[in-house]
Amino acid sequence: MVDQDYEALRAKSKVDGRGAIPHAQRGVSARSFVHVLGIDLGGGKGKKTALATLRVDGDAATVVDIAPRNGAHPFYDAALVDTIRQYGDETLLCLDAPLTLPPCLRCLVPLCPGQSACVDPSVVEMRALATETAEAPGRDSRRGKPPITPYTQRATEVHMAHRLGIVAREGLGQGTGPLAARAAHLLRALADRFRLNENLLEAYPKATLAVLGLGTPFKKHLRERETRARILEALAGELRFGPGVWRELCIQSDHLFEAVICAFTGFLWARDGWVLPPAARPREEAERLRDGWIWTPPATASSAKKSAAEG
Repeated sequence: MVDQDYEALRAKSKVDGRGAIPHAQRGVSARSFVHVLGIDLGGGKGKKTALATLRVDGDAATVVDIAPRNGAHPFYDAALVDTIRQYGDETLLCLDAPLTLPPCLRCLVPLCPGQSACVDPSVVEMRALATETAEAPGRDSRRGKPPITPYTQRATEVHMAHRLGIVAREGLGQGTGPLAARAAHLLRALADRFRLNENLLEAYPKATLAVLGLGTPFKKHLRERETRARILEALAGELRFGPGVWRELCIQSDHLFEAVICAFTGFLWARDGWVLPPAARPREEAERLRDGWIWTPPATASSAKKSAAEG
């Protein structure tokens, strides 16, 4: 992209007077998709799974569908897979759920040497990330509390915590195990169409909004609906709602809201050509991507500091 085009894009992408949405390297080509699907994944037997469809309209995206609507059947596995398959090949799929396992659960070593002696590249990177922001020994460390748990965490969650100041849900932490299992099933059911980090992404709406400077809690909060309304208004320059798709439904439902932000994350990833941030230890990019990555906007020093402050 030439400088004039880049500056024009920055001018269009200003959000609520806070400056442009951070872009990746200018030399990285945009990925081309027609639709972006965002899924806020719930349990396989529950009713909380939500799906949002964005249509790519140049430098902006339009929400053309949100589901399920009032009175519609829940997205159990068969219905969810069938709905996703209705979209064409130029579709990007984004899930708010862990899409890979922590390193300990992928390890083939029969006798574990312990975290400090582990030579798995992912665990080595996790230790390095935890060391970057290591504080003076406190009560927990003196009691033996480990800085990382590679049987529940991946390098992407440790990166998010120590470099962005965002506490992410762990890959197999409390409450995420059933979601990770369902996500693994969906990936196998859609394996002929979707490939991880090509047209299938892992997203985390809370992290996306925090890096964009919109990290105010938007659920389980007294004024959560007002917060969701302000966030959607702040993103209105690049995230529109099409005819018949009411923004108020996303304000009322945190699941629909997160599905929209999940899809918006994928739209920005494709449009701006996001790349992985530098590793804490030299590693091949393909290897890091196979470990799993939660994609967030490229973080500036100021956005990382604000994320840490907001929590």
